[in-house]
Order: sequence, then structure tokens, then C-alpha cells
Amino acid sequence: MTIETQSVEKTVSAMAKVLAKYLNPEEVLLLTAQWRQYPTVSIKMMQQCVLEATKRYPKLKSYRSDIRKGFWGAMQADSHQSTEAATEAKTVNGQKSESKAVQAFYTVMEAFSNQLTAPDNRSLFQTLHQTVSKERTFKGHTLNISQFLDGSRPVVPDDMYILNNVVQLAYVCLCNIVGPVEADDILFQVAEVAKQSHPKAVVEKLF
Repeated sequence: MTIETQSVEKTVSAMAKVLAKYLNPEEVLLLTAQWRQYPTVSIKMMQQCVLEATKRYPKLKSYRSDIRKGFWGAMQADSHQSTEAATEAKTVNGQKSESKAVQAFYTVMEAFSNQLTAPDNRSLFQTLHQTVSKERTFKGHTLNISQFLDGSRPVVPDDMYILNNVVQLAYVCLCNIVGPVEADDILFQVAEVAKQSHPKAVVEKLF
């Protein structure tokens, strides 16, 4: 079993615990059986799982936000081990030149700004800055996310695990600010904007 498959297995098991609050065991089994077929854990996987769950069981729609947060917690917990392993193997104090991943990351973060009103934009980056500063995944890295509010680009590590985690945290913060439905629309638009300027494969790894 690959690391990716193990990650999916652990995350789906955690998802099952979240759904157990709202569904009976048979219903949970029906949903999780198909989710275990996903190759990797990602925001797209979480979105698809929530969509499938609410389509099959409309009674879950009113709990969608709580379910998303539960899923995110599972994803975060499962990603820590892989992220920390990558950080230990590759200590980055700051990149000498901007890689394709870093360039795409900047475009993604700036695209978030362009999709939001000024108050929501400030709220997003202030909340994200505070969240990143407290998150143990980023220990050892200086990430001044609030610099995006000044129109500048903070120095970030050339590490796809780290950049992916920042984007995922941005999505979660956005869900809390504008709601999950609008957050999904914004995330889609941001990804499309980034794909116009950067390789599709690189952009997709950020999500």
C-alpha cells in the first residue's frame, strides 16, 4: 500500500467518524466505500466527498459547514507526517530564485485578492497570517502572509508541501468568511486564473 493510499484510508476513516454524527452506519459505509478509491488526499477530494454526501442524503445540507471543518481536520492531521518528513529532508530558508511552484503560488494568492471585496480580502489574509503563524507544519519557516495585503510578495520556501498547505488553509479561512458555496466558486476561479499563466500540473499540485 502506498503512502498516498494510506493517507486516503486514514482520512476516509476520520470522515466516517464525522458523518457518524449525522448518518446511520449503513449510510456511512456506502459513502466511504467509494471514497477509498481516491488516489490522494486533496481539497478536490474533500469537495467531491461533501458533494456526494449531500446529494445522496439531502438532510446533510444544513450541516455542510460542520462536515467540511471535520474533513479538513482529518486532512490536516494526516498531512502533518508527510509535511514534516519533507521539511526534515529539505530545509529551506528562502529560495534563491522563484521556481515554477513559487511563481504559481504567488499568482494563486493574488488571485484570491482579486476575487474578494476589500474587507473580505483583508479578513482573509489577516486570518490566514494568524493561522499560519500558529500551525506547527510551518515551524522553521518565516511566512509573512500579511505582506500580500501591501501588494508585495513574502519570501516563501520552494516546497510544494508547504505551499499546498497554505493554499488549503486559505480555502478553510475563506469558507469561514464567505461560506462554503461561495468559497468553492472563488477557489475554482482562482485555479483557472493560475492555469492561464502557469503549467496546469504545477497549479493542480497547489490544490
